[in-house]
Amino acid sequence: EYGTKVKEVLIPLFIYLSIIVSAMIDYNISVIPPVSFLTLAVVNGCLFYYIWLHLQFEREHEEDLMAQQRIRIMMTQIQPHFLFNTLSTIRVLCTKDPEQAAYICERFAIYLRQNLDSLEFNGMIPFEKELGHTKVYVDIEKVRFPSITVEYDIQDTDFSIPPLTLQPVVENAIRHGVRIRENGLIKISTKKNSLFHGLIVEDNGSGFDTSNLNQTDPHHIGIRNVRERIEKMSGGTLTIDSRTGIGTTVIILIPITNNKSKEENK
Repeated sequence: EYGTKVKEVLIPLFIYLSIIVSAMIDYNISVIPPVSFLTLAVVNGCLFYYIWLHLQFEREHEEDLMAQQRIRIMMTQIQPHFLFNTLSTIRVLCTKDPEQAAYICERFAIYLRQNLDSLEFNGMIPFEKELGHTKVYVDIEKVRFPSITVEYDIQDTDFSIPPLTLQPVVENAIRHGVRIRENGLIKISTKKNSLFHGLIVEDNGSGFDTSNLNQTDPHHIGIRNVRERIEKMSGGTLTIDSRTGIGTTVIILIPITNNKSKEENK
């Protein structure tokens, strides 16, 4: 990869210098050759320029393929612990509260179907669709953790985001934060200004050291994956402010102009 990038820099420089030198030679020689040096330089320059374009296309194509492959892998990462715990909850409810068990089965089926739909879709989805998927997940988890409260302050819905971005953030807040609290609280809000659509997830959980996000810590791989997809697919950003013992705030910003262009290209 490093060698390819070096070639991409050297080839245009070589073309430029060869044309300049050839023009100077033609200007200074007294005998006019059958084919001027400048003509040869231009022909060779066209050939090398084609090679330069091909190298660029090849590199960008490989990067796109790798990005799409990572995205598809991320989409299929339905947490095994969540599947196991949900099925265990349903099994217990079947004898204690059959009506509640039926409700969770219905919500769980919707959750799985939405995840599979995301696997087949490579583009952005309306925020309302991702919010609906998140609410289904929250409904299931609240059966297991009744002390958790999730509040919604949705002031902006007119934008799109990559699939499975909000739900993993909320899942991370529950798994590593509020479920240990006696009164766990998660707030999901959206706002809009002249530049960005803002999506904010706040919790009063245990908090964590954000420096671990850039390491191979398995507890935060979901957040790293979400950040990568937001940057790659929407040109947005994901920032985290977390304080141990106080809670965590995740802020996702989606550029308005970029989001509109994504919508128009669907």
